[in-house]
Amino acid sequence: MRVLLIILLILFNPDLKEREVIVTQKVITVSGQTSIGGFNCDYAKNGLKDTLYIDYDDSKKELIFDIPVHDFSCGNFLLNRDFRKTVKAEKFPTAKVKVRNLQSNYGHYTCDLSVDLVGKKLHFPALVLKRTSTGVTGNLVLSFEELALETPKKMGGLIKVEEELHLEIQLRF
Repeated sequence: MRVLLIILLILFNPDLKEREVIVTQKVITVSGQTSIGGFNCDYAKNGLKDTLYIDYDDSKKELIFDIPVHDFSCGNFLLNRDFRKTVKAEKFPTAKVKVRNLQSNYGHYTCDLSVDLVGKKLHFPALVLKRTSTGVTGNLVLSFEELALETPKKMGGLIKVEEELHLEIQLRF
């Protein structure tokens, strides 16, 4: 009973707003649909010790990480090659993600997210992040057009990729 009371006091005490958590894994998943089915390309980095700042007023408290595009895995070497070609991995070998202004909001979080991908800087203010049992997860829908990429077509146009790409970011702690 005392433990429950202490937890409630900590959660609802406005003086204990700022906190830090250690991110131990980052998982990025890019998924989409083609005319013959779906695809998933994943990037996972384990064993990290990055700090995620929650409810800080200091705008310099941000989490920045680089993602080597060659480290994405799509299931087989042909899909890996097509994914790398589509996102111009030779010209843009890394993507950069910046998480700032992470705020807790009664069961979910919001943050200002910046993504630098294929030479395009995209900003997502007040992106909603869901709390999971292992950390937080955010979802974005991007288009090839907003990334200034050409929608890939294979086998003379018989296999087409849909215009939307779904990007899921998981920060586990």
